[in-house]
Amino acid sequence: MKAIGVATVMLPAIAIAEIEFGMAKATNPDPTQKAQLRAFFNQYPHHLGFDDNTIEPYSQLRAEIWRLYATPKKRGHKERLPEQLKDRITGNELGIDERDLLIASVAAQYNLVLATMDQNAGMQHIETAANSLKANGSPISLRISYWN
Repeated sequence: MKAIGVATVMLPAIAIAEIEFGMAKATNPDPTQKAQLRAFFNQYPHHLGFDDNTIEPYSQLRAEIWRLYATPKKRGHKERLPEQLKDRITGNELGIDERDLLIASVAAQYNLVLATMDQNAGMQHIETAANSLKANGSPISLRISYWN
């Protein structure tokens, strides 16, 4: 993160909440790790939340994911949650997490690069949906940088 500069780092409040939840539910949390994480959050005090302007990117991304991956039925689709989506060929779960979709929507809202260490298939499916939207002329743009 030092390579891109502190002033440009913004943390999604949803990601912070996800990490805080993990610490809260831990039966034997490491106080040193908790302190380090909270110091990290405070080091980058600009936290982006989900607001009225996030609704469109979220709705468009989620709808495109459903167009690409959901199982159609008479009215709507079989799946209700992103975690239920499966690859139509292999039957494997896509691994899309609702929180990741919310975080990606916030990045798209502000036209920011989403820097993530999350290289699971779910994040890649979200990126595929964003690229599909862009290819079809949507103003929604999502750029993801995968870190090691």
